[in-house]
Amino acid sequence: MTAQTTQLSAEQAGYLTAGPGRAAETALARLIDAGLVRVSRDGLVSAVHQTNHGATTPVEARLLNHARAAVRFDAILQSTATSTEMTQLHEHLLGRGLMQRPRRRSPAWGFSLGVAVFLVFLGFSTPAFFIGVPIALLFFTWQRGRSAVTKAGKEALRQVTASDRVHAVALYGFAGKVSGHRVGDLFDLSQSVVKMIPLKKKHRSSSDGGGCGSVSSCSSCGSGCGSSSSSCSSGSSCSSGGSSCGGGCGGGGGGD
Repeated sequence: MTAQTTQLSAEQAGYLTAGPGRAAETALARLIDAGLVRVSRDGLVSAVHQTNHGATTPVEARLLNHARAAVRFDAILQSTATSTEMTQLHEHLLGRGLMQRPRRRSPAWGFSLGVAVFLVFLGFSTPAFFIGVPIALLFFTWQRGRSAVTKAGKEALRQVTASDRVHAVALYGFAGKVSGHRVGDLFDLSQSVVKMIPLKKKHRSSSDGGGCGSVSSCSSCGSGCGSSSSSCSSGSSCSSGGSSCGGGCGGGGGGD
């Protein structure tokens, strides 16, 4: 599967960008955009209809079902991020080769590289030591760890732009900014509501297994996420409260 043929939904892009919490935010954003849920000024989310009609993914259906009775903004995101449907989304991304099981960096990874370099120097005087260099480098590669998002996933994510307000949430979250405008403002969400989203914990670099987005910890789906961030083009703009972001932004935004 090549990046040119890989199409990501906003929900999938949200997961690849910052984990299950961001995917939950993106699903909620899509439902707000479609007029299927409302968010009150005091942060209560409620479905417009008492059915799942209009949901386009299992995650959206789960969210709509939960919102049949008014529920707090942060609570519905948390429950959605840790739901069975979210785990299924993660498994789907694994199956497409866009994600992989992350591996945390071993504290000894630098030592393996040092051994390899040392063996190279010894090999100039005693060639037999060169045999150990590939072995030391193999240990270095393994211990260095790997990100949860594969190369194919990162390439696919680079094709995603904040071309509308739902994709803006996928890449930057409700608490993020695009072209200097708060993403939450595009949905007429007050800052008091946006601040209900729990701040994510600080994680080490993606080579450790990556950090996840807001709301949900990595343990919920066994993955870390994220890729390199990119800034908006200078010509793009967003209208506050509008339904789209003018010129869009480069895909692959970082965590919240």
